[in-house]
Amino acid sequence: MADFGDILMDFDAKSKKESNLEKLKQDVKSLKRKRDAMLDREIKIRDDLNSGTVQNASVYRLPVAVLPPQNLSQRQVLPSDAEVQRLRNIAKTKQKLQAHALCHGVTILREDNETKFIFDPYVGGKPFGPFVLRLRFIRAQAVLRGHTLPHAVPTRSLYREYFEDADDHSEQLAPFIRSVAKHLRAFLSRKQQCDQLRESFAEDIQDFQAANQCTAISFSICLKDEDNKEQITISIAMTYDIDGERPKPESLKVSFDPPSTTEDDIESLKEQCLVFYNMR
Repeated sequence: MADFGDILMDFDAKSKKESNLEKLKQDVKSLKRKRDAMLDREIKIRDDLNSGTVQNASVYRLPVAVLPPQNLSQRQVLPSDAEVQRLRNIAKTKQKLQAHALCHGVTILREDNETKFIFDPYVGGKPFGPFVLRLRFIRAQAVLRGHTLPHAVPTRSLYREYFEDADDHSEQLAPFIRSVAKHLRAFLSRKQQCDQLRESFAEDIQDFQAANQCTAISFSICLKDEDNKEQITISIAMTYDIDGERPKPESLKVSFDPPSTTEDDIESLKEQCLVFYNMR
């Protein structure tokens, strides 16, 4: 699986390449128009010289459409140092917001007197979303207007937790959005783990259960000893926090049927089950 950072770098490089290619096409079209205009002017000047009817120089000017932008006005006003600094700060802020959107999967859009927070998380290298959360700010108070987040994300409970008793809603906004994003990513990650587990071991897994928004997982695996034809059933259960992507510490439980397995076999299996805590 490709590294997420490499995917972002490839995406950025592709976007810049497409942008440069489009700019190059526009420059070629502009140069072609300028060349045609200069040829037309040259023909007109030659004809007027041959006929002895040379006119005022303004008649032979190139069309405004083919002139470079700096020649459109003789009175070009240069921005002040303060304006240049302001533009520089805006550019830096825009870059930070773009990087935040790519890395955290959250963008903000102002529309119809509402602020929309759009969540596009990447989990396991796969994109999910968009999921939209709508807030309206009335007299510095954040009012929840609606959302398209999964039911597994306790959006209204989180809203009450962060805003119900808060005096300054602006200070609670960023922690609230981060918490929503964390719960969303955790649920999508847990669901992805369950789907991958069922798909990868479809023939071996039995009684697979994912309860409480995939926070309580249990399943059984049947193993056969080909030497003595004995069948062993291994039952595995684990629980997650509602905002957790990995099982709770010490929550992984393993049992055998029949329970005649040696302690070494049990410890070996538990070590293999650590993949549930480490795999991304």
